[in-house]
Amino acid sequence: MAAARLSTDEYRQLVDLLALGLTEADDSLWLDLAARFAARHSELGHDERRVRSLLAMLASGRELTGQIGGAPREVFDAAAYRELIQARLRGEAMEAVWLLPMLEPNGAAVALGAKPANREIVRQRRVRSWLLGLPRGRGYLYPVFQFDHLREDIFPEVRSVNELLGAVADPWGVASWWVSPNARVDAAPMELVGTDRADDLPVLARAVAEPVG
Repeated sequence: MAAARLSTDEYRQLVDLLALGLTEADDSLWLDLAARFAARHSELGHDERRVRSLLAMLASGRELTGQIGGAPREVFDAAAYRELIQARLRGEAMEAVWLLPMLEPNGAAVALGAKPANREIVRQRRVRSWLLGLPRGRGYLYPVFQFDHLREDIFPEVRSVNELLGAVADPWGVASWWVSPNARVDAAPMELVGTDRADDLPVLARAVAEPVG
């Protein structure tokens, strides 16, 4: 897809900012320009006001109110702040996911006691949400912690949790759950797999999967 062309006003504002230089430009001008361009991203919904609010919170650290380049005091709503925090946590979780040892489909087939060419056994378990598969390109990668290599099968607690959380429909969300520290057990859920605390995992997953009330 070709990049969107700058409007005349946007072009002039960018030129003016560059002419002023970083040391002289008003911070609020940089913030306005950054929000205007960032809001063009499809996943940001073209909501320039909300993007500006989030960018301002990033710039101000933990301060939820403050002066921005002499502009009037701006109060950031709690929903925008929670959105920012959740985005940061999701980003950290995604980084943790990609640090996990992974198996390609042929390796996953072997881990399940099948021949390397038998990728169908892996696919069937993934589409049933028994096995978490993370999309990459045209295929999938499978986090190693799910496999019980002695039994050549998926750990039963892993299968149970993946089913409860709907791994096939939301692989990244489920992966994030596995790697994110859980205050109820003082550990990331994946650390309990194959231990004497494995029975706690379905209980934790139900607390997320089942509606309250």
